[in-house]
Amino acid sequence: MTADLSENQTVTTSQVRIKISHPESGVTAFAIPREGFSYKGLFTLLIIVSWLLMIMVWTILLLQFNASLALISLPFWLLGIVTLRLSLKVIMASQEILVSKNELTILKKESGRTAHITFRCSEIENIIPVEGAFKALSGITRKGTFPAVIHNQEAFGFGERCTKEEKQFLLDSIKRITGL
Repeated sequence: MTADLSENQTVTTSQVRIKISHPESGVTAFAIPREGFSYKGLFTLLIIVSWLLMIMVWTILLLQFNASLALISLPFWLLGIVTLRLSLKVIMASQEILVSKNELTILKKESGRTAHITFRCSEIENIIPVEGAFKALSGITRKGTFPAVIHNQEAFGFGERCTKEEKQFLLDSIKRITGL
């Protein structure tokens, strides 16, 4: 998919949901929205809440026999709560890529914190798809292919949880703007 990047727009088809804007002259911003409570996100949360409800029932049953026996359920409570926390963190994370002919900046926003890295386009070796690990909606690390900036023989990925079409759109658009 190609898009005219001359004005503020949202590229939304059945495959691409990336918002494109121009915050400054000569700068194009690609905003990758948070997953939010989509079907995938809600399904993940449903599984985690089901787990926590099963552990609650199990804990109540154990409490009827012996209070010290209910301590057996603590690791399972901890697992459920940590998984819920990680999933919410990933579901609410977003990214933004700011691109100009001279610089490329990757912003990753997660849990109220923003991590960023800026590259001078002259120092970028390539922008290619790489295989690596990223956090899935469940908070579990998954392997997959995603676009990355190669700088000093190190890959800096972005758009990890995007669809295949979105990743290709980002890759093509950013390469076209930077001239790589």
